[in-house]
Amino acid sequence: MNLFDEIPELKSERLILRPFVPEDAFYLKAMTEEAEVYRFEPSFLYELKYEDKGQVIARMYEECFLTKESLLLAICRIDHPEELIGIAEFYNYEPEKQKASIGYRLRKAYWNQGYAHELCPLMRDYLFQQTDVRKITAHIRKEHSASKHVAEQYGFICKWPDQQEDWGYEEPVIADKYICKKKEL
Repeated sequence: MNLFDEIPELKSERLILRPFVPEDAFYLKAMTEEAEVYRFEPSFLYELKYEDKGQVIARMYEECFLTKESLLLAICRIDHPEELIGIAEFYNYEPEKQKASIGYRLRKAYWNQGYAHELCPLMRDYLFQQTDVRKITAHIRKEHSASKHVAEQYGFICKWPDQQEDWGYEEPVIADKYICKKKEL
């Protein structure tokens, strides 16, 4: 299956990744107002495109999924599936290379609770087990040590360190580019 053949719903022990619904706008607005959440992120993320977060959700699948730019999923806790705690993103899909990139961001109240340690393998395993993707990349800002630690713990290797990348700021940012390859059985 190709990455953009369907919008999945994924579950781990404590988390569910599901399609966005209009009711997520309240939590999405709260998240996008947390400057610390976006400290290590590109300035052009889709949830920042429109001031009205209801508009973000209403247009997300038409402007991102149908154009095959990115697949955005709401991150929620299984015990509170109505409360958005973050965003999981699959992007840079190149079907001819069987490659995609992943990223995620969590509301600050949910940092340091092990959620990233559930998200990374959940997203990786979905791509390797349910889609044609055989290589996953992650672009991590040089100073974002927590994300680097999580990536490395789940099989990502820093193959391209110190890359100058355009993240939408006046100057390029320095990021390390990680890769994880599907192992042949």
